[in-house]
Amino acid sequence: MKLFISLTLAFILALSSVISITHAASLTEEQAKLKDFFRGAKYKLFTVNPSGTAVAFIEPKLRTYDLIIYDLVNMKADEPITFQRAQQQVNHRNGIMSWENHFNKIYEMKWLSDNFLSLRQHSNDRFHRYVLVEFADRTPEGSPAFRLSFIKQNGYWVDTLPNQPTKAIYASYEPNEDYDYHVDLFKLDISKKITRSDFRKKLRLNKSGPKLHEWIFDAKGWRLAGTREVGQVTELFARTGSKPRKYRYKKVFTTNVNDHLSVVGGNKEGTELLVLTNHNSDKIKLKRFNIEQMSFTDTVFEHDAYDLTGAITHPETKDVIGVSFVEKGMTKQVYFSDDYSKLASRLKSANDIDGVYAIGMDASGDNMIFVADDSANPGKTFYYNRQTDAFSPLIELYPWLNEKNLAKTRLLQLETEDGVTLEAFLTIPDVENPPLVVIPHGGPIGISDSRHYSGNIQVLVDAGYATLQVNYRGSYGYGKAFLKQGMQQWGRLIEDDIELALQHTKDNYPVNKDKVCIIGGSYGGYSALYSIIRSPELYECAASFAGVTDLALRFQRSDLQDDDTVRALTDIMGDPTTQQKQLFSYSPLYQYKKITKPVFIAHGTDDTVVDIEHAYRLHFAMKDSGIDHEWMVLDDVGHGFHYTPNAAVYYHALIKFLDKHLKQSAVVVNTN
Repeated sequence: MKLFISLTLAFILALSSVISITHAASLTEEQAKLKDFFRGAKYKLFTVNPSGTAVAFIEPKLRTYDLIIYDLVNMKADEPITFQRAQQQVNHRNGIMSWENHFNKIYEMKWLSDNFLSLRQHSNDRFHRYVLVEFADRTPEGSPAFRLSFIKQNGYWVDTLPNQPTKAIYASYEPNEDYDYHVDLFKLDISKKITRSDFRKKLRLNKSGPKLHEWIFDAKGWRLAGTREVGQVTELFARTGSKPRKYRYKKVFTTNVNDHLSVVGGNKEGTELLVLTNHNSDKIKLKRFNIEQMSFTDTVFEHDAYDLTGAITHPETKDVIGVSFVEKGMTKQVYFSDDYSKLASRLKSANDIDGVYAIGMDASGDNMIFVADDSANPGKTFYYNRQTDAFSPLIELYPWLNEKNLAKTRLLQLETEDGVTLEAFLTIPDVENPPLVVIPHGGPIGISDSRHYSGNIQVLVDAGYATLQVNYRGSYGYGKAFLKQGMQQWGRLIEDDIELALQHTKDNYPVNKDKVCIIGGSYGGYSALYSIIRSPELYECAASFAGVTDLALRFQRSDLQDDDTVRALTDIMGDPTTQQKQLFSYSPLYQYKKITKPVFIAHGTDDTVVDIEHAYRLHFAMKDSGIDHEWMVLDDVGHGFHYTPNAAVYYHALIKFLDKHLKQSAVVVNTN
């Protein structure tokens, strides 16, 4: 299974901090100064074409977005292709005409061949369509001509078929009563207009055999293996037979409950698969699976401290050439060939940046795009050409942050009393004895903080605050046991870990030990509120954005009543039918009279993940009891900030709250 029901609740309770669009709004001068910290990257979705002659990327704007093709031969950009975000679509169904308004965003971009580029558009938080851009020959000087076509069938590209430049394999999502959905596979001619008739049942590649969620193909364009999730297990199906016309697909393996398993490749003979899994192990590893024996034979790569997060596959041969994982809070890639491994080390040394990783390569593997980033360097892109054996700066992702005094985040490693190693991240501003802000992440299960750039951190550091983030038990990336230890530990073991990291920071780093506040969003907001209830002596104040205040209320949302989600929610929080007393005991709402420190509660009116009812209930309870607190309702804001002005408004208010309770009293003492 995709790591605990695809970490459903990690999505449900994680605070989204992705901010990608600058929306027109009226800000005060002080609020506007914070806006740059939250702006999304100027460019995104970099992808190299198969021949290595061009790289494509997107420049998002308020009402449009530009598709930019950068010529790697002449090292210059073509004229951008501009798409409108707003679009009105006319639908004709059963003789009835209807209109639908779309606000398009690009979520994925992929070269299908040198002449075809695919853009996945989403609108209104769901799939809208694929836009196919067909380019003319790039050989003549100047921007090549292009034409557009569209695919409205929801699905995804499974295989680009490198040896067939006008063909590609598409997986179409289809409803399935037994498994929620399955995919049907179609070989599409992308040089022609694609219509509904191209998705007729009789054209399926998988007319017979199992109905699966995911498939992978071999280098010759034939199905090799696939998986499907059934309940809480994952079933693996593999190809048998010696010739294409005799290929059959049978179930060869079933995981234990909640194990992770995904197929990432196989050998040329089709007798072995390469699989990322934590079956019978704590960490997700890259293992070899023998189809005939129906068992794992050996481990190809593992990390003793971290889960693997992905495999790196050669675009043309389909060989698995490396793996990726998050190590000490930074994305890291390990290649099985020293030839590739040395490249990242060279780039890292030359730029004094902690994180370097490849985000794309051409079919030959000789032209690659790298990103170099860390907390104080939010993103630079480089183009590597093997013929010249040289890196060329390509483009900066956050040029407006060059004038900001960003701080590097330090790694803290500490051990709990029961022998568990925790990681935490401390960012200290260039001021003497700064106040400290503790920031638990959302989730709490299956989410992790990192040492990559975060506007939420740097805006506070810029305001003179040190920040502490803790990957407490339940955080993702540290193995199965670490994840499970955070289950049903709201207000208990998770907060023990946070307090241990806080004490370690006070004992070992130059921060003001007497001026500490705890803040957070989603689960982090819950943690902030409950922490000043259970340990008021540790904190001067607390702030919650989109925080859970009533654990039992989480089970009463109508959109959370499917069996898998309710089961996951129960596993993470507790059973409302048998553990109701426990849920009440660890809910800030029912313990609010124990709040004795200043509190700032903020929530968005459009939050569909943690309803604003959570904030209102606590607000009115405290108000009726005469407990002073600060209160903020953010109109048109959901479970996170999708528009930079909204983030600027909230953080301006938050910093004023922190200044009031962590700085002003300190100034008076110093003056006296």
